[in-house]
Amino acid sequence: MGVALPSGVEWLLGWVQAIGVAAIAAWFILTFVLVRMTVPTGSMIPTIEIGDSFFVDKISFNFREPLVGDIVVFWKTNQDTGQRERLVKRLVATGGQQVQIRNCGDASIPRNECGVYVDGERLNEQHFQWCYVPAGRMLGDVWTVPEDSYFVLGDNSRISEDSRFWGFVSKEDFIGEPFLNVWPFDAFGFMNGYLGGNRGQGQPVC
Repeated sequence: MGVALPSGVEWLLGWVQAIGVAAIAAWFILTFVLVRMTVPTGSMIPTIEIGDSFFVDKISFNFREPLVGDIVVFWKTNQDTGQRERLVKRLVATGGQQVQIRNCGDASIPRNECGVYVDGERLNEQHFQWCYVPAGRMLGDVWTVPEDSYFVLGDNSRISEDSRFWGFVSKEDFIGEPFLNVWPFDAFGFMNGYLGGNRGQGQPVC
């Protein structure tokens, strides 16, 4: 025989149960499905502005690989402190591919020849038409991306610290891709090619 509870207690227990289920669902979604990220730097301007906040799709990449040209989010470990932080950059080349930057700030290089080259071919899509400049350890060298790794660049390459400086991103450190910009409100909407969202359009003048 069950014990009859006062109606107020039953109401309270019902709310506690509902909140518990909601908390578990939120934990599952934020752990395995998506994560929210706010960008503190200008390395992806103008595609992503300082202070932009978006949700990152984590689950799709259990079933497919990210593609060259996608904006990706990954873990980067600080070699001095050992702390990890989430970074957002554009995927330029994957394992086995060769990548080179021909300086768009060098007047001796024709405009139609500067930019990013992968396996000897210039990347001509709109979201690769930025003012790319060699920097860091890479300069104008040709690098081969190791297997199970990515080469990434910031769209705003003049201030971005990316693979040119610290090398390649391991697939193990890949988190996912931004898909829904939620802040600021006037920029709310899908991004990074999701449901036709903006992938970024380069500004070729240095």
